[in-house]
Amino acid sequence: MNIFELYLDKIKSIIVNLSKDGKIIIPETFNGINSEIPPIKFDCDISTNVAMVLSKLNKKSPMDLAEIISPVIKENDSLIQTITIVKPGFINIKFKPIFWSNFIKEIISNAKSFGINEKEKKLNYLVEFVSANPTGPLHVGHCRGAILGDVISNILIFNKHDVSKEYYVNDYGNQIISFTKSVFFRIREILFNEKFPIENSDLYPGDYLVDIAKNIIESNKVLKFDKFENVSKELTLLSVSESLKLIKNNLSNIKL
Repeated sequence: MNIFELYLDKIKSIIVNLSKDGKIIIPETFNGINSEIPPIKFDCDISTNVAMVLSKLNKKSPMDLAEIISPVIKENDSLIQTITIVKPGFINIKFKPIFWSNFIKEIISNAKSFGINEKEKKLNYLVEFVSANPTGPLHVGHCRGAILGDVISNILIFNKHDVSKEYYVNDYGNQIISFTKSVFFRIREILFNEKFPIENSDLYPGDYLVDIAKNIIESNKVLKFDKFENVSKELTLLSVSESLKLIKNNLSNIKL
């Protein structure tokens, strides 16, 4: 349970007791009552709207109702330093420094479980991220997506959801055809000293293709690179495989 849930439960318990003493009227449900981070200008730790939610039912202004509730909140918690009431009726709570010392100790002693939301329903998630077309190494934008996707997945896993991570390899379509043709022309450049048709805007001009081409030449002695149409199918598989090696290396460098 986090701080906000903890104090929301305390506030609910307090208003229940106040209702038993006949000091306030409470609704059948506490929907709408919350505890949250207040704006920084108020220099406090938690803010609650409880007085505003109960105002209409009690036929009192939120400010007057807050005057009834806030002293009781403070009396019931020795770790609260100050409570202030802010228009239109927010109750703002500031903790003593010892509260945060105790809080840090609790986090350390429960490091493996602290922060898990036990109340939410646990679901199955398939998180697809990066999934760049296998036409070359990843760039910084892809790596940013990789880190973001991995963090999201890890948060879900920490909260005990069932998570599968997926990198979707799309090795079909015009981009893959252009990529394979680019590798083919780099192979021709190496084997037959033909100039790479850099003027062709459909091709990938990156130098990484030279290494891919060399690897394919060295590991495949059977294929003949006279016509693209004759080797396109096999060359696509080999080119994508080499490109995926680059991608996997990129991902391993950021521990994925």
